[in-house]
Amino acid sequence: MVAGYAFSHETVFADLRLAAMTREREPSSKAYRQDRFENTERAAKETIEAEQRARREKTKRLKELRLSKQDGKDPAAK
Repeated sequence: MVAGYAFSHETVFADLRLAAMTREREPSSKAYRQDRFENTERAAKETIEAEQRARREKTKRLKELRLSKQDGKDPAAK
């Protein structure tokens, strides 16, 4: 029984190896890598721009809040 199990186990792996060898490859792995690199680069650039935009908006809100507090506390300071 153990020998039968080992035989079928080896047969399964042989079938998998054969399937892997006969499988179609990517059309152009270099083009795929280049495309993936460009997509990653674009996503990183968009993320950086979004973070910078959020930082500017936060700074603007804090500045407005600070000015409104100054106006409310001491109107003669103008």
